[in-house]
Amino acid sequence: MKRTALLTSALALGLLSTTAAADSSKFVAADNSAGTELCMAITKNSPLKLRRSMKEHYVNTYTMENKLACNDLTVRQFASLYGFDRSLKVLNIERLTETSIRDLAAKNDTDSFMVYGSK
Repeated sequence: MKRTALLTSALALGLLSTTAAADSSKFVAADNSAGTELCMAITKNSPLKLRRSMKEHYVNTYTMENKLACNDLTVRQFASLYGFDRSLKVLNIERLTETSIRDLAAKNDTDSFMVYGSK
């Protein structure tokens, strides 16, 4: 019984540390272009910040979905890849669903990602 409780605690701690590592990723703007600023607003995963940025740049959801590219990916691919579900909801875009096997024990040495938008 004690062994099961200890094993469960260790597993929960491992999952929490993996989640914390994923949240600590940083996105850095490559330049100050409007496209990059819109992509950075997506990375905030905040509906308020995304709407505010879209309003500042006079961009609607159609333009965001069909004209903007973030890191050479469509907005849908970019937001789905990094899990920005709240940003996708603001844009009324469904997340891409795909099945993959990921090694959770593998260490990801990348602490930050460079973000750039289409011009």
